[in-house]
Amino acid sequence: MKNVFRAGILLAVSLVLALGYNALRADGIKVLRPPADELVRQAGIVPVDRDTVKILMQDKNVLVVDARPDNAYVRGRIPGAINFPEEDFDQRIKSFKDSVPLDRPLLTYCSGVECQASELLSKELLKAGYKYIRWYQGGWYDWTQAKERIEK
Repeated sequence: MKNVFRAGILLAVSLVLALGYNALRADGIKVLRPPADELVRQAGIVPVDRDTVKILMQDKNVLVVDARPDNAYVRGRIPGAINFPEEDFDQRIKSFKDSVPLDRPLLTYCSGVECQASELLSKELLKAGYKYIRWYQGGWYDWTQAKERIEK
């Protein structure tokens, strides 16, 4: 029993040392995923909150893009939003680029904090050449919980 305890201690100390060494290395393996807002910032996308969304919506040049599926979009959306489901990106990007200039500011959102569709759509739009992308992480859930105006 004493040897098992010693082996456990040795294993725990080894694990702590290995994780510490890994964390100190610039090329170390990432053990924890950074928060979503930090990841989008690193990608060149600006996360925004509801108050900023309301300010951005006053600029008629800002295009609000709903990344939720069609069936969610038709049930209700942020006023003025167009539908561009993230899962349909490959099918819709050509017509989107034909009608929306690459330098037009975009604001993406989806269902809420747990939804990754708008984060993924934002990254794909950035790769497609769009320069000014804002991402509303709180999305539809935050918007409706605050009893903001919606469109159907």
